[in-house]
Amino acid sequence: MNCLAIDTSSDYLSLAIRHGDRVATLHEPADQAHAERALPGIRRLLDELGISLEDLDAVVYGQGPGSFTGLRIACGLAQGLAFAAGLKVIGIPTLDCMAAQAQGRVIVCLDARMHQVYTAAYDTTAWQRLTPITLLDPAQVTVPDDKHDWTGVGNGFAVYAEALADRLAPQLAGLASGIRPQASTLLSLAQSGRYAQVQAHEAGLLYIRDKVALTSIEQKAQRK
Repeated sequence: MNCLAIDTSSDYLSLAIRHGDRVATLHEPADQAHAERALPGIRRLLDELGISLEDLDAVVYGQGPGSFTGLRIACGLAQGLAFAAGLKVIGIPTLDCMAAQAQGRVIVCLDARMHQVYTAAYDTTAWQRLTPITLLDPAQVTVPDDKHDWTGVGNGFAVYAEALADRLAPQLAGLASGIRPQASTLLSLAQSGRYAQVQAHEAGLLYIRDKVALTSIEQKAQRK
């Protein structure tokens, strides 16, 4: 399947296009400039491959959870480009994308700010999500069993090291806290057929949490 993949859920702009057996990628820090850089980046990759959007089958996007603004950018781009070119869209959860970059049994913890993490556990060998994607305080995160072969993935393990990495150390065989969503991984996951292809207007987001910031009272309480 020939696809364009877009992820803007983190501080990186991540783009990739597969056409036949060729893949072109762009993965770079974007700070807050995802919206400005995404379309020129997509044009650069299309030109690199010598194709147009109409040569593709679908637009894949990271559907969250992650940065609220970033998620809306990726979804909006996917919808607009897919509608214009008559393509389907495929939404893939951010944590699935992160887990797929590690091997074996994986616990993903992505910093959700407000002293919480988005988390889920996976067996990537059989590709099975062992727990639902959910939002927890770092001290509430557990692995599904007491075996010692888990890999901790995501920046949550660096941001909340004491509450996560140190506490779960007996079950962790290793840490990969630097893993972030990558469009090239979205391409691979889309090829699996596990994720639905839908019409552009049906594209949705996985926010998990509706609230984006603490009130001043909540911030004071957290500092105590």
